[in-house]
Amino acid sequence: MQRRAAIVAITALSVSALGACAGAPQPKNSKSSSGYVAGSVNARCTAQEWPQPMPDIKGQAFDPLSKDLMCFNKIEAVAPDGHDVMNDSGSGLGTWTVVSSTPAPGARVRMTTPITIQLRETG
Repeated sequence: MQRRAAIVAITALSVSALGACAGAPQPKNSKSSSGYVAGSVNARCTAQEWPQPMPDIKGQAFDPLSKDLMCFNKIEAVAPDGHDVMNDSGSGLGTWTVVSSTPAPGARVRMTTPITIQLRETG
């Protein structure tokens, strides 16, 4: 649950910084805040129809905050040495490319479906 909260918080900051929520209505008498954006992201995710097809992310740069992955809350991203890069401390997520995912692309998944992503280091 802490990882989900951290992902939502980071997503909120990223979305705010990139202006990706420009189309979302803002409260009239409040400044944009990460709490509001995080709530918006969570609301959009829960409002989607579930289950939905697992996206095909093979060959893409690994970004747990991407539109393809941000609604999933049980992601394990496995480096070649077996460690979960989602739990890297201090070094950030690094630069990784997706090799494969389980469930496979197209499989019907829910927000809470455990997803394992095999990675290789990029560059």
